[in-house]
Amino acid sequence: MKIFTHLADLKQQQFPKTAVALGTFDGVHIGHQKIIRQAVDLAASYGGASVVFTFANHPLSVINPRRCPPQIVTNEYKAELIQSLGVDILLSIPFTQEFLQLAPEEFIVLLLSHLHPANLVIGPNYHYGHKGSGTPDTLKTAGFNHGFNVVVHPAVYVQNIMVSSTSIRRFIHEGNIDQATLLLGRPPRIGGMVVSGDGRGKMLGYPTANIAIDNMLVIPSNGVYAVKVQIDDKRYNAVANIGINPTFTGQTRRIEVFLLNFEGNLYDRIILVDFLAKLRAEITFNSVSELTNQIAQDISSAQKYYQ
Repeated sequence: MKIFTHLADLKQQQFPKTAVALGTFDGVHIGHQKIIRQAVDLAASYGGASVVFTFANHPLSVINPRRCPPQIVTNEYKAELIQSLGVDILLSIPFTQEFLQLAPEEFIVLLLSHLHPANLVIGPNYHYGHKGSGTPDTLKTAGFNHGFNVVVHPAVYVQNIMVSSTSIRRFIHEGNIDQATLLLGRPPRIGGMVVSGDGRGKMLGYPTANIAIDNMLVIPSNGVYAVKVQIDDKRYNAVANIGINPTFTGQTRRIEVFLLNFEGNLYDRIILVDFLAKLRAEITFNSVSELTNQIAQDISSAQKYYQ
C-alpha cells in the first residue's frame, strides 16, 4: 500500500479509474471495513486502484476543538488496519482551516483532479464541504454530472446496535470491552513506550511495565483487565491495571502491565496492549498482603480469556 500525506504528492502519480472510500474512519470499525472493502472490490472488478481518502486528524480538532473526541486508534495503527483490507493507496492528509472552507463543488474538483474516480464509496452519514453542506444526495448529483458512480453503504448493525465510533468510544470508556470488541471486529488496543515507575510491582513480586496515559486516545475505565501484549513479533498473556493504585498515596493515573512468563528489560520499548476483558474495578486494599492475594486471583481469572 502506498501512503500519501499531502495532496501535492499525487501530482506526479497516475491513478486512472480509482474506487475511493471517503470518510474519517476513526477506529476502522466493522462498518468502516465494509465501506473500504466495497471500494477494494469495485477497483478489482475493472482493474483500477482502490483508495482510502481520510484525515490525519479528526475534523472536529479544527471545527470545534472542545468537542473533538479522543482517538480510538493511532494513525500508525489506522494505516496498518487499512492496509490489511487490501487497499492500494492511503491518502491521509491534515484537516486544515483551508480544507474546512472548501465549498462542496471545490471538493469535487479536488477529487476529480487528483484521484480520477470511477466510483466513490461512502457511509449514509457522510458530509463534505463547508459546514458539511455536501450530502450523499449532492454527491450523487455531482457524480451524474461528472461521470462517476456513488455507492452509499447502509449503516451496519450488530445485535441491534448501530456500529459507530461514538458508541465504541463510550463502550471503551465504560470498560465494556465485550461490546467495543464486537463493534470494532477486534480488541481495543493501546500502544505506548514503557517508562520507569516506582518499582513497587517488582517489590510485590509482580514487576510491571508502565505506560504513560496518552490523553489523545480513549482509555478504558479504571480497573484490572485481561490483555494480550505484543512486543515486536511476539505476543504475551498479561494483566493490566488502569488507575491511580489507591492503596498507595501520591499516585497518578497510569497503565501498568504484568506480563506472564516474561523476563527482560522493557524500558524505552514500544509495547501494544490488546484489551480482552475487564476483570474488576479498582479497589483500595487494607494491606499489601490483601493486594498481592488479589493480584494472584486476577491472574487466575484472566486465564479463560487467553486463546
